[in-house]
Amino acid sequence: MVAPAPLPVARGFSALLIGMALSVADVSMMAIAMPGIGSDLGLGTGMLALIAGAYPLLVAMLLLPAGRAGDRFGRRRVFLVGGALFVLGALVAAVATGPSVLAGARMLQGIGGAALAPQALALIPRLFAPAAQSGAFARLAMTASFASVCGPLVAGMLLVAAPGWIGWRAIFLVEAGLALAVMLLAARQLDHDDQVAGGGGRPAEIASFAAIILCLVAPLYVGPAFGWPAPVFLMAAAALPCAALFARLTARAGPAALIPPGLFQVPSFRRCLAFLFLAVSAPPGFFVVLSLVLQGERGLSPLQTGLVTAGFPAGVVVGSWIAGRLPLHAMARVALGVGLLCASFVLIRAILPQLTAQSLWPLRLGMLAAGLSMGLTVTSVMQLGMSGLPKTLAGAGAGAIQTMQQVCMAASIALSFAVYGHALATRPGLEAGSMMLWLQITSTGGAALLAVVLLRGRLLYYRKDTA
Repeated sequence: MVAPAPLPVARGFSALLIGMALSVADVSMMAIAMPGIGSDLGLGTGMLALIAGAYPLLVAMLLLPAGRAGDRFGRRRVFLVGGALFVLGALVAAVATGPSVLAGARMLQGIGGAALAPQALALIPRLFAPAAQSGAFARLAMTASFASVCGPLVAGMLLVAAPGWIGWRAIFLVEAGLALAVMLLAARQLDHDDQVAGGGGRPAEIASFAAIILCLVAPLYVGPAFGWPAPVFLMAAAALPCAALFARLTARAGPAALIPPGLFQVPSFRRCLAFLFLAVSAPPGFFVVLSLVLQGERGLSPLQTGLVTAGFPAGVVVGSWIAGRLPLHAMARVALGVGLLCASFVLIRAILPQLTAQSLWPLRLGMLAAGLSMGLTVTSVMQLGMSGLPKTLAGAGAGAIQTMQQVCMAASIALSFAVYGHALATRPGLEAGSMMLWLQITSTGGAALLAVVLLRGRLLYYRKDTA
């Protein structure tokens, strides 16, 4: 076992940071590229949704299994394999001439991205001494936040600077180059860890878990793209036997399960998952569809679109910083965050139908307000979910929360595209975009109502206990 290195000079940490940044920035960069892809390949909203959702769907399916694969086969090895798959997927996407090849390439990138993220987190304890690990985790989180802010701007600059015959393919070429650099850096700097760890999860349990996510989320993409054929409904129905099999295998495995049953016995963790589903799932689909509307209906360039929407991820960073300094209980901060997030979506819905290319400042302010609210919400929800877990369940809880985030992101993109595509049949683009916002308003409004009910129950219990 190699001794942990001090924080400033840990070998291989730069590769982990770049890999994490690349996997996080991909979704926001693709949001800016979607209009160009649709125009170049002649695609409707259904196929664009399939292409946009292929990456987060595969990440959601494979995030936990990839973490287990790192335990079993070595984190360096899985990290390098993930980087190779990401490079290959990006290169195939860059030369794709049709939607099927492009969607398949995005799935390949999703497999690679799922392998990169959990290894980056899990390698920190091996690279750093215990006293330096908190700083390393903070740097990794800051890198991910910075990547989400820069993703739309970088994509916009690439699309503006690239020759017309390259267009949106420039994004994939740059991603392939960065991923290749990450691989070479990791291969040279990360030490081998080929020793097989115990536990790694049983194949049947891992396969049933991935099948549940596939059966629940994939129909939301495939249905609108292909006119809701019968196999789509059969796939959705197959989620029930997959869930039954997973529950049986989980109960049999006990604490060694992929998702230990003890997690769901913690009330704060159950509430965390509910808020992830209702509130944290709302913005990703809105963000992707809004980029399509701004470029397609208002004629904004990719760079202008990136500048308009960059207020949201920038606000997330600031809101996360504020959340850690508010002297409120986590549930109170959740209630405040989701209430403000719902209000922000109501504001943006009022702004969107009257939006012109000459009056973008109201939308910029609305995006910043939504980002601030989102940062406050996400940070508070994470703290709510992790604070009540015993140390023995902390790792599994963090993995389950990350997976839930990815599942919600994939579902949000699919549902937002479905609502937007349906509204386009009877309304112009901006009005259809504003109709899509009812999905976000409803889900965040439900989250705000739930937060108020739980907070009121907590206050009543506190008063009764005090009396």
